[in-house]
Amino acid sequence: MYQTETKSSLYASKLIQQTNYSALSSLPKTYIRQVQAEGEIFMAAPQKCANIWKEFRRNDFTQVQIPYKTAIQVFDACKEDFQMMLKISSGKDFFDLFDQDNDGFLNEDEQILVFSIIKEKMQQVANLLLQIQQYVPFKQLMKAIRTLEQNIREYQDILRQKIYKAEVSTYKEIGLEKLDDFYEKYYNYFQQFENQKKIKIQIQIQKQQEEMGQLEDKLSKNTEFLKVKPKRKLKDLQTQEKLVSLDERVEEAMDFRRELKNMEKKEQERVASEQEKRIESQKDELQRKHQKQMEQLKAKLIEQEHKLIIQLKKDYNVLLKQIGLHSNEIERIQSSATQNAIKKGEKEGELKRMKERARIQNFIIGETKRTMTPKIQQQNTSTYEESISQSPRSPAVVTKNDRAAHEIKLLIHKQNYTQFYIKKKYGADLPVNYKPEPYKVQGDNHDRIEKILSVKKKNPHDILPSLTELYDENLKEQDKGSTQKSEQELTQERLKKKQFILEKLEESTH
Repeated sequence: MYQTETKSSLYASKLIQQTNYSALSSLPKTYIRQVQAEGEIFMAAPQKCANIWKEFRRNDFTQVQIPYKTAIQVFDACKEDFQMMLKISSGKDFFDLFDQDNDGFLNEDEQILVFSIIKEKMQQVANLLLQIQQYVPFKQLMKAIRTLEQNIREYQDILRQKIYKAEVSTYKEIGLEKLDDFYEKYYNYFQQFENQKKIKIQIQIQKQQEEMGQLEDKLSKNTEFLKVKPKRKLKDLQTQEKLVSLDERVEEAMDFRRELKNMEKKEQERVASEQEKRIESQKDELQRKHQKQMEQLKAKLIEQEHKLIIQLKKDYNVLLKQIGLHSNEIERIQSSATQNAIKKGEKEGELKRMKERARIQNFIIGETKRTMTPKIQQQNTSTYEESISQSPRSPAVVTKNDRAAHEIKLLIHKQNYTQFYIKKKYGADLPVNYKPEPYKVQGDNHDRIEKILSVKKKNPHDILPSLTELYDENLKEQDKGSTQKSEQELTQERLKKKQFILEKLEESTH
C-alpha cells in the first residue's frame, strides 16, 4: 500500500515539531476556517447517517442486496447529505465507488462501507481540529464519531441477522427436503417389499397348487386303487360258489349266490370308502403341510417387515440428530460471529486511535531529543480541499467531485476502517503472498455453514429443461406439459408418503 503525503500532513508535522503558537499562526486563515466548517458539518453526521440508513431500509423491499436503481433512489433522497459529507454530486459516482465487487449490487459489507468511509473522514477532520488546537470542536466531533461507531455496530448487526435468518430458513428447507427424501426412499422400500411379498406368496400358492395337482394325478391312477384290496374271505366264498354251482345244487347255490352278492356289495363299498379315506387323508396331510409352509412364509415376511421398520426408525432418529446437530452448529457459528463483530465494532476504532496517539507521542519525543532544529519551510496558501486531496502519486484531478472520489478511493484502498465481514469472506482482501500462521486463527467458520447449505435443492419447476429435450429428431416441438406434475400434485404425493412413513413409525412404538 503506497503512502501519500498531503499538504495537511506538512501542516501537521509543522505543528508537531513546534510546541508554541507560531506554527498555528503561520497557517493560512482559509485553511483553518475550512477545517472548522468541515467540523461543524460532521457534528450532525450520526443523524444524517441514520437518515441514509432509513432510506436504505425503506427502499429495500425484497430484503436482498441493493441494486443500482435502488441505490440511485437512496442517493437522490439524501443527496444533500452525501454532497456535504462525501462531496459526491452524482448517484452513478456514488454507486461506482462503493460497488467494490462490480456485481451491480450493494451488498451488506458495501452498505456498511458507506458509513465507515464517512467515519474515516470525520476522524481526519477531528485530527485536523486537534492540530489547529480547536479542542472543544474536537471533543464534540469525537463524541459524534463514537456515536456513529455505535450506530454502525447496530447497522451491521441488523444486516447480519437478516442473513442469518435467511440461512436458518434455508437450512429448515434443507431439513424438510432431507425428510421428504427420507420418506420417499423408505416409501419406495416398503412398496418394493410389498411387491416382493405378493410375488413370494403368489409363487408359494402356485407351487402348492402344482403339488396338489400332482397328488390328484397320482391318486387318479389305477395302481392307487389296487392298494386297497378286498378281504380274502370274499375270494374263498366266490370259489365255493363255483363249486356249489358245479354240483348242481340249485337251491343251495341260489342262496349262496345271494349272500355272496350282498357280501360283494358291502366289500365294494368298504373298499371305495377306504380308498376315499386314503385319498382324503393324503390331501389333508398335504394341505396341512401347505398351510404350515404358508404360515412360515408369512411369519418370515412379517419378520422382514419388522426389521425394515426397525431400520426405518433407526435411520429416522439418525437423520433427526444430524439435522439438529447442524442446526446447533449453524447457530453456534452465527452467535460467535455476531459477538465477535460487536466486540470488534466496540474496540477496534478506539484501539486504532490509541495506536495513532502513541505514534504521535513517540514522534514528538523523538523530535525533542534531536539537537538540530528543523528548517521552517515557507508554506504556500491553499484551500482545504487541495490540502487533503493532492499527493505526489495522486492523478491530476480537476473538479471537486474528482478530488472527492479520489480521496474516497484512497480511504478504501488503505482499509483503515473496521471491516465486519458480513457477506465478504475472511481472507478475500489478503495479499496474494500471504501465508497463514497456525497461531493466528482468523475467520468465523462461515464456510462450514455455506458447505452445509450447499446441498439445497432447486425447485424442479425453476430448472429450465435442456433445449434438446424440447424437440424430437424431426425438430418438432414435444409436448412436455402433460407429463410434468404440478406443484400441488407433488405436494400431495409428499404428504401421502409422509403419512405412510409416520404410520409405520407409530406401529414400531406399539
